[in-house]
Amino acid sequence: MIPSKLVTLDAAVADIADGATVGLGGWIFNSQPMALVRALVRRGARDLDLVPSPSSIAPDLLIGAGCARSTVCVFISFEQFGLAPHFRRRAEAGTLVVHDLDGPALAGGMRAAICDLPWMPIPDLGTDLPKHAPQFYRPLPQQPGERRMLAARAISPDVCLLHAQQADEHGNVQFLGPPFFDAMLAQASKRVIVSVDRIVSRETIRRNNHLTKLPAAMVDAVVEAPWGAHPTASPTVYRADEQHLSEYVKAAAKEEAWASYLQRHVHGAATQAEYLDALGGSRLAALAVSESTLV
Repeated sequence: MIPSKLVTLDAAVADIADGATVGLGGWIFNSQPMALVRALVRRGARDLDLVPSPSSIAPDLLIGAGCARSTVCVFISFEQFGLAPHFRRRAEAGTLVVHDLDGPALAGGMRAAICDLPWMPIPDLGTDLPKHAPQFYRPLPQQPGERRMLAARAISPDVCLLHAQQADEHGNVQFLGPPFFDAMLAQASKRVIVSVDRIVSRETIRRNNHLTKLPAAMVDAVVEAPWGAHPTASPTVYRADEQHLSEYVKAAAKEEAWASYLQRHVHGAATQAEYLDALGGSRLAALAVSESTLV
């Protein structure tokens, strides 16, 4: 009999050690693993080294809650809502170690880890990033007329946190929208934890097997967390909550407001159900997407 990999939010993050390197999936305001991130904050994680895909609130919340000591990133931004407040503040203060990479270095580093190699060749984009992050870049020799190349150091998180739309209890994970860097991040990581908006049957997985981007063999734990990417979007299921994102940025500007935000949406909401209750059904209903969900 195939074992179930279905666990609770708290159980999923319980073994993530302080000082671990944690990959974060999704893309800016899409599929950020927010329910898992909030559980990690409630658990009191410390000294994490973050490896986010181009991202927004997931790493910023961990930074603002005092859980992170460093990040390897292409960018962390709230786009139309402004700069990522905690990321910027701690980077400027020098209390967060920031390793700036370009996209090829992040992707190349993950590919190196996937191939069990220490380095991976990538194109040299001509930036000064290799000068500022020399531990992640190495120049490669070139012949006259050849394109300039660099070697990107392997990036292999101890664990990655991802969010997708559906999975079965055995850990076969399906993305009903773009998977972004998530499949690559999962392959590069030592452990893979995925939250999904719903658990579906094995028959549903088999009927739409082309959507299975992460087979069970790659996944260590799966968590059923409806609206688990909120306030970011879960493609085909719900849109990003722009009001909440704006409120987050404003709350992060003042210490008292930030403490109130954490109490309301993180520490004071011990379960995903409590988090959703605090938001309100009418607000969530307004974000729901009317599209086929293939169940």
